[in-house]
Amino acid sequence: MFDRASEWIFENFIRRSDRSADQGLLKKLSFIDPYEDIGKLYRDFYIKRIRMTLLVIVSGMVLIVFMKAGAYMNRSIKGNRIERNDWNGQTQKVELTAYADGMPVDLEMKVETRVLSEEEIEKYSDEFLNDLPRLILGNNKDLLQVSSNLELKEKYEGYPFECEWRSSDPELVRAYNGEVSKDSEGDAVLTVRYCLGEFENSRDISIRVCKPLMTDEERLSEEIRGAVVQSELDSRSKKEWILPETVSGKKLRWEYKQEDNSLLLAGLFAVVGIAVYRASVKDLEKSVEKKKKNMLASYPKVLREMSLYVGAGMTVKAAFKRISEEGDKNGNRKELIFEEMKLACLEMSSGISEGESYERFGNRTGLGEYIKFAGLLSQNLRRGNPGFKERLQEEAKLSMKEKALKAKRSGEEAQTKMLAPMMMMLAVVMVMIMIPAMTGINI
Repeated sequence: MFDRASEWIFENFIRRSDRSADQGLLKKLSFIDPYEDIGKLYRDFYIKRIRMTLLVIVSGMVLIVFMKAGAYMNRSIKGNRIERNDWNGQTQKVELTAYADGMPVDLEMKVETRVLSEEEIEKYSDEFLNDLPRLILGNNKDLLQVSSNLELKEKYEGYPFECEWRSSDPELVRAYNGEVSKDSEGDAVLTVRYCLGEFENSRDISIRVCKPLMTDEERLSEEIRGAVVQSELDSRSKKEWILPETVSGKKLRWEYKQEDNSLLLAGLFAVVGIAVYRASVKDLEKSVEKKKKNMLASYPKVLREMSLYVGAGMTVKAAFKRISEEGDKNGNRKELIFEEMKLACLEMSSGISEGESYERFGNRTGLGEYIKFAGLLSQNLRRGNPGFKERLQEEAKLSMKEKALKAKRSGEEAQTKMLAPMMMMLAVVMVMIMIPAMTGINI
């Protein structure tokens, strides 16, 4: 499937849009495999890139579909019922979304454990009374200008008391959840009865309720929140918490709130797909560099053998062919220069002139050393240079010296790289020696 899709994309988009193929890419592909048809190499290379990219993208899409399906299956609340843990269990935290006439309202609720009995820690009553106005203030600036809900809780963090609230005017403020009227204004007195074991005390707090500026959406959200809190409070002695089905005549549909990271995942896979597509060119460039290093390492050997055969009386063409054949017979598959020389010999056999074959050989390698070598061979063929043998021998000696210098330089670099690990090992050894010594003399 991916192969056919990749071929179709290549034929209908890449080939049609590329009026002239990337010459640099063609040169690299031909360099890696000089015997293969360049058109086929170009086509196979792009089809492979497209196939790898499609594989990444399709894998990402499949994963996204499964994530969305799993999120959809897990978010539905059957029968509007959430099972409550027993009294010795853990408090649950649920994120819900209520839909009223298509409008979602997000809620975060704690499903408290089923109440059986509680034991509290003692705290100074005076500290609680002094801190109480701040504790119930909520988002209001002052208790004499209350416009949003108060924090009337059963327990407050940092205090062990169980609180019970009463309101002198339930129409202005509801004692069980601190909900403040959005349509009325006036004064009210909140009475808190707090106890700890046999200890019991009470305190009156005066407040003034002011009308807030709320939109219809905010008012509906507050009504839903109040209904949910009340339903959760009413069902604490039951095994299940039944969510309200309607609020202010509007039917509610409940779902678990789920985070949808599918778009982020889609972007991630798109970036990975692009990276894979571009990485194929990087891999090709690495292969080119690897082959060039391999051929460059064989340069002194080729010059030495060419100088030896020409000095023994062989013609340049015969010596060149002999070197390529011996490299193939000896099984030097790792020395890729012999493949290029063999290709040059095949070009001579097919009718291409000897001089042009040498020049094409040098240009295919893309290395200055072989281009110079091929130029030397071609120049000798055209002009019959009398000093050719001496120049060839001199070039062979220079290449051997350069090879020795490179080997020495590589050894020095290896020593430098080993210096850091050696220093680390020395530090470890010193620590292993010093710690027992210092421990032994009680330092």
